[in-house]
Amino acid sequence: MKSTLITLLVILGLCVIAVVTCPDRQAHKDAMMDVINTSIHHSMSSSDPDDTGLSSLFGSLGSNIASFFFDDRLSVKNYFVCSIGLFTDFDEESKPISFGIFGHVFTFGEKDIQRVLSEEGLK
Repeated sequence: MKSTLITLLVILGLCVIAVVTCPDRQAHKDAMMDVINTSIHHSMSSSDPDDTGLSSLFGSLGSNIASFFFDDRLSVKNYFVCSIGLFTDFDEESKPISFGIFGHVFTFGEKDIQRVLSEEGLK
């Protein structure tokens, strides 16, 4: 009986912590923009190593455009203990792109982001 009560209290405690630390929309956006910026800067730096000034300018411009574009198309569904970031494409189809729990947002990898950016014409 005592071990069952302790197990229930631990589960209840974890649920309370998950609810309190559930990532919001801004956390999902920040995590995705980090991945997008890394992807943009990686693709710009690997394209032409002699053109560092121009690639830096276009990398910054691409990051700003991606941020503006991404802000309108990101929605987050909150399930109290976790949240899911959804990206709405031009066909108005929502695709999950991130998962947040315990204050951390898990995102797709860089290759998936590069594929999405190229499909949407941002790269």
